[in-house]
Formats: sequence, structure tokens, C-alpha cells
Amino acid sequence: MQHRLMGYSACILAALLVSTPAAYAQDPAPDLQDLVGARGSSGEKMLQNRGYTFVKGEKSGNDSYTYWRKGRNGQCIIVRTAEGRYQSLVNAPAADCQASNTVDGVPAPGFSEHGSRFDTVCGVTVGSKTYRYKCLVEGAAPGGPGKTVVHYPDQKITLQWQSAKRGTVIFEGMKPQPMTFTTSEGSTQFIYEGKPYFYVSDPGAAEWEIKHFRE
Repeated sequence: MQHRLMGYSACILAALLVSTPAAYAQDPAPDLQDLVGARGSSGEKMLQNRGYTFVKGEKSGNDSYTYWRKGRNGQCIIVRTAEGRYQSLVNAPAADCQASNTVDGVPAPGFSEHGSRFDTVCGVTVGSKTYRYKCLVEGAAPGGPGKTVVHYPDQKITLQWQSAKRGTVIFEGMKPQPMTFTTSEGSTQFIYEGKPYFYVSDPGAAEWEIKHFRE
């Protein structure tokens, strides 16, 4: 009986480990350890400069995990972010950067059909006053590949990424307009009709902003 219970407990433990992103406590990515401690947005830019492409993101407790694939060799890595800063960058099986974020064809919790999905803070500056709101963002990381949808309280804004600085912005019901954007300290800003719009694009920074949100 005791052996049976021990075996049962081991199975439960194994299942829990497999279901948690942190279970991939594999070898640290040797060429990326200088990014430990980097702000999320700065780390994203440096990963892109080194040939990595954002694949997907997810949340686990207070941490966020993003998956990146290197274009030249297909190397997959997982980046753990907490409190807006990179905590670890580890190698992962290639399949982790190819897996669909769906369950029976339906986007899984924490994902949209195009990528990650998380609550964030967004806003717009009109004149000298900045208005901030609780929003929802889903899709690709800033710069793509792909697109991002930012759900303001009264508006849906689609950002289609074309390069590291340029793209197209579509306000719901309006025609697409060219835009330029910048990402700094976990926040992405773009200009529309002379007004600066922004949203916190780093999942770790977004979680912190939501917790400390004040209108």
C-alpha cells in the first residue's frame, strides 16, 4: 500500500512539473546571460538584434514567460520575467516554439489566436494631460511579426507591424493609417492624428502597472 501511494504521489508531482513553464529549468542559454536583469523592453530589443523572434507568451503566478526562436538555427529559448526584468533565459525544446496556443481549436487562457494576451495599462496624451485606462492587449510583441490589438475602454486599435519602427494603425471603423512607434522601458508609444497613444507592452511591467493603477 505504501509503495502504491508513493508511486501515485510521484505521478502527481511529475504532472505538476510538466504543466508549469518553470519546469524547463534547463541549461541557461550561454550567449544570453548578459541579459539577466534587463528591463523587459530593452531585453526584447536586444533579443531581436541577436536574431530571435517572439513566438508567444504566458503567465504563471507572478511571473511571465516568453518564448523566442532564433531564425538561423531554430533554437528555442524561454525568458522568465518578474517585476519588469528578465530573471532567466534558458534553452527549450524546439517544439515549445512551434506549439499552438489553442485547446480544441479555441485560444487557451493567456493567449489570443495571434499570440499573447494580458491585461495592461494604456492611454493617450491630449494637450498637456495624459489619460490612463485599464486595457487588454493581445497579439504579437511590438515590431511583430504579426499584429497587436489593444482594447481601450471605448475603442479597439489594431497595430500591424511592418518593421522595427514602422507599421499601420487601424482604429475600429476607420481606414488604416501609417504610423511610427517606439518601445522604451516596457511601454510602446505611437502617434495618431498628432496625439501620442501608448500601452504597456511588457507583460511583467503590465502586471505591476495594473496592481498600482490610479486614474
